[in-house]
Amino acid sequence: MACQFVKEEFQRIKNFLNFDDKQDYEDAHRGFIADIPDGIIKSEDGSIVYSINETNFLEDECPETVNPSLWRQCQLNRVHGLFEVVKGKIYQFRGYDIANMTFIKGEKGWIVIDTLCSVPGCKAGLELFRSHIDNLPITAVIITHSHGDHCGGLEAVLEENTIVYWPMNLREEFVSEKMLAGVAMDRRCVYMFGQNLPQSKEGFIGCGLGQAGCQGSKSHLNCKEIIEIHENKTYTIDGVIVDFIFTPGAEAPTEMMMYFPQLKALCTAEEINRLMHNLYTPRGAKVRNGKLWAGYIDYIIMKYGDDIEVSFGTHNWPTWGNKKIIEYYEKQRDMYKYLHDQTLRNANLGYTPNELPEHVKLPESLSKVFYNREYYGTVSHNIKAQYQFYLGWYDGNPAHLNELTPTEQGKKYVEVIGGETRCIELAQQAFEKGEFQWAITLLNHLIFANPKNTKARELAANVYTQLGYLQESAVWRNEYLTAAMELRSSEMKNTISMPPGNDIKHIKESSLNDIFDVFSVNVDPNKIDGLNEVINIVCKESNEAISVVVKNNVINVRQVISKNPTITVISTKQNLLNLYSKKLTQQEFSKNIEFNGKLEGFYKLLESITIPSPIFEIIEP
Repeated sequence: MACQFVKEEFQRIKNFLNFDDKQDYEDAHRGFIADIPDGIIKSEDGSIVYSINETNFLEDECPETVNPSLWRQCQLNRVHGLFEVVKGKIYQFRGYDIANMTFIKGEKGWIVIDTLCSVPGCKAGLELFRSHIDNLPITAVIITHSHGDHCGGLEAVLEENTIVYWPMNLREEFVSEKMLAGVAMDRRCVYMFGQNLPQSKEGFIGCGLGQAGCQGSKSHLNCKEIIEIHENKTYTIDGVIVDFIFTPGAEAPTEMMMYFPQLKALCTAEEINRLMHNLYTPRGAKVRNGKLWAGYIDYIIMKYGDDIEVSFGTHNWPTWGNKKIIEYYEKQRDMYKYLHDQTLRNANLGYTPNELPEHVKLPESLSKVFYNREYYGTVSHNIKAQYQFYLGWYDGNPAHLNELTPTEQGKKYVEVIGGETRCIELAQQAFEKGEFQWAITLLNHLIFANPKNTKARELAANVYTQLGYLQESAVWRNEYLTAAMELRSSEMKNTISMPPGNDIKHIKESSLNDIFDVFSVNVDPNKIDGLNEVINIVCKESNEAISVVVKNNVINVRQVISKNPTITVISTKQNLLNLYSKKLTQQEFSKNIEFNGKLEGFYKLLESITIPSPIFEIIEP
């Protein structure tokens, strides 16, 4: 259970924030129409991919194992079902995924905004909507940005004449993030989103931005007709006027908000949320620019501030009323701008990333409102992100230019402290005094020096557990509690539950160029030492052709074929992947393709590529 230091912090939070304000609860429930009867979503094979019943405990009073502010946020995010946002015009499916799915009435059918994490979740939302509203066609789909929880269910809503709108380079950014760095990101997602934690008062209670993502099959981003938005521009979609506001480089590398003037409604995408978002996400991604982010929000205020009456996003719940909306937008804007500006002010005073959190604190005018609380991003890791954005990872201290590895450093620390027993004693003393950060620093060094020390592992797990309970950020809670779980159960790493990333099923629907881009970052350079080839690869069924230049232990992929190849391979994409995954032997492969040159170099290249398993250590060597 929670220790006294955690309980004291919870009391401080209760005294600081106005928990008597129930407006958010009223807004979250407003317009409720219907729910999925049993609260369960199943995949095509009948397996359960989401059950709202697993979080029924959130209907209880806040326990001592959860920060009361985070408990409140997760209760609000869990409000689930189909809701009417603007009478007869805008509806949302919420609570069955980390993200929302929105329906806007057109002249001939419905415009869908974002499609959740998976096909089963999106399909369930569409079925609930059609069973209670109407069964008109889906005339358009708008994908707000390049993150998987907004486009994973796309194929569930695509019909014969559906037009898809998304921001420029969405597919490229999705591939870059999910496929090239997907293995490391998948592993880190286990921590950030608590994917292996039990859903309970002592474990996973939510993500802050929403509840758990709905599992199941994911769509690939292959669509019949796509219109890319690359600037602020107005379209009329099925009779609905839509002002697209292009917002790249803030919450996502490519993103857009939308204003619907006929409805006086703004879709904020993921740029304005009922929380502090991430300027850097702990799962790993490109750092975001707080100044740019604030500027986009300010543009909305200047251009549409006099007219907006409804604000809805791709996460959390809507807001109604112009005065409330503008105050909300202004404080979101000023929060990101403050973090940006004060990070640089203090960096210019000489403070380094680890010192900045002690010097940059939000003013009460920004920190006392619930929609600016640290349920997802935190002041601490966001200001470090702004430092990184401008100054990079290096803090300027030469002692940090070429540090020892964690294992080497750990052994030296333990030796200087006086051995493992003494290190544990000091950590225990720190833990008992509520000095959790110092306790985990000592134990982290010891575990990297000797990961088999069971006493150190158990004590570290206890410290991480209390740190998890303490957090207002769902992300930090999940990170700490996952660390505790893995320290207590070394077998857990063998049962890691993760969404599909760089597996063959996911890769095979990608372009030929994307496939070899993935291969290029997973090549073992020692296995192609001395290999010097220019390989033309042609896939007639998809009308694709590339050249792969192998030289100096590096793969370079060109989107045009070479005039002077050493090898030419004409094959189906499936045969290429079957050869790579050893479902075809080299002899079988050669019988099913056309080729020129000697295939030995091509075979050697493929044999050098191994997409690693995302089961690797994080909290130990």
